[in-house]
Amino acid sequence: MIVSKNKPKLLVCDDNQNVQLAIKTTFSNDLDIKSAYTSEESLIILKKNRMDLILLDMEIEHSQSGLELIPKFLAIQEDIKIIIFSGNQDFGIVKKALQLGACDYIIKDAETDELKHVIQKTLQFQQATRKNEQNQFELKKQHFSTALIGESAQIQKIRKQIEKARNSPAPVIIFGATGTGKEVIARSLRKILPDQSLEPFISVDSSTIQSSVAESMLFGYEKGAFTGAEKTTRGLFEEANGGTLYFDELANMPLEIQNKLLRVVQEKEVLRIGSSKPIQLDFRVICATNQNLEELIKQGKFKEDLYQRLCVLQIETSPLSERSEDLPLLLEFFAKSHQGNNPKISFLPETIALLKKYSWPGNVREVSNLVLYLYTMMDGEMVSPLDLPPKFTKATSIAKSSLQSISNEDFKNFYEAVEGFEQKFLQEKYSFFEGNVSKMASALEMDRSYLHGKLKNFGIHTARKLNQ
Repeated sequence: MIVSKNKPKLLVCDDNQNVQLAIKTTFSNDLDIKSAYTSEESLIILKKNRMDLILLDMEIEHSQSGLELIPKFLAIQEDIKIIIFSGNQDFGIVKKALQLGACDYIIKDAETDELKHVIQKTLQFQQATRKNEQNQFELKKQHFSTALIGESAQIQKIRKQIEKARNSPAPVIIFGATGTGKEVIARSLRKILPDQSLEPFISVDSSTIQSSVAESMLFGYEKGAFTGAEKTTRGLFEEANGGTLYFDELANMPLEIQNKLLRVVQEKEVLRIGSSKPIQLDFRVICATNQNLEELIKQGKFKEDLYQRLCVLQIETSPLSERSEDLPLLLEFFAKSHQGNNPKISFLPETIALLKKYSWPGNVREVSNLVLYLYTMMDGEMVSPLDLPPKFTKATSIAKSSLQSISNEDFKNFYEAVEGFEQKFLQEKYSFFEGNVSKMASALEMDRSYLHGKLKNFGIHTARKLNQ
């Protein structure tokens, strides 16, 4: 009756020792069974242990009846399945128990096979429900962890490459600077299986692989293979069977491990330490690096034959500084994904304009960190330049000095001062948007025709055209 690799956990709530013994004798090979002889004991056990199923005697002794226990069990563990197990054939009570959240009912003098059937059916239903919930969670997580945000030419090119490479078994190397989303791209290459679950994706940081433990970590080992090998353990390649093994920062992998990795990638089989029987596997290797592997090959720091084996398909990321048009979409995305219970923050046009001038050395990861900072430190919901962290103050001070120079000029009256400010402000924005009036109007939230008229009146747009 085994329905999973790990034994399902059953809590038997019954004050009859003979019943407890009979259930343990019948089901101990298939289920991990805990016994509670009182209502209070059953609640204590459930608070300390996550269970899969409860077999509940409606007439259990002490202060609380079976009906009183059902909502308390569900309050402690929402997904617990409760089977009423009782000699009481009052179907009014049974109906009430089912209304309170029990999932099934069986009388105590039922045949053993019938009890087995009820338990197995309940556990199978629970496992299917949990798997569906996990799949939905993984797919939701997949959306955030694999979201390629942006509409720049660079992002659109990567999306096309992903679509072409997703169903290929060929190895992939993703090149790009730190924080440009290499693992996001790797996870985007995952396949969605027929049952709507995601294929296995095992991620390992190559720089953390130490030569002394690399073989046991990557290939696994048999029980007794070495001192401390108390049980047979699968390696990362076996864990990735049917899916992807992702090596981050491939250039940092020790040379001696590179040699062993080459054989596994070629043969698609591993040999556990202490075993003489190779294990045939089905996996794909995806790697990422922020270094020039061809240059490392020349320096003798990376194996050329491994490079040739892994570098079948290539995807190259772009630094954020080269696709600043994607910044507003990234800010919006992270504002939603990091929102939690906070009111959602929004960015003023002048804040976005200022952020576009920043070099973003940390790339997309730095955008995510900025939004987390703002949710932590801000009181309001509209992000102004003054809300940004100190490293943005240089750009902010430039804007402040521009405004200060305007305020210090000698204007005859208020209206002339406003007109002077308008002209200098629009000239600056016009230069920033490189004469693109449509983008400028959108960023400033102005009607394009009205803005065009203003630029024409000040001679900004006309002068620009005459000089081109």
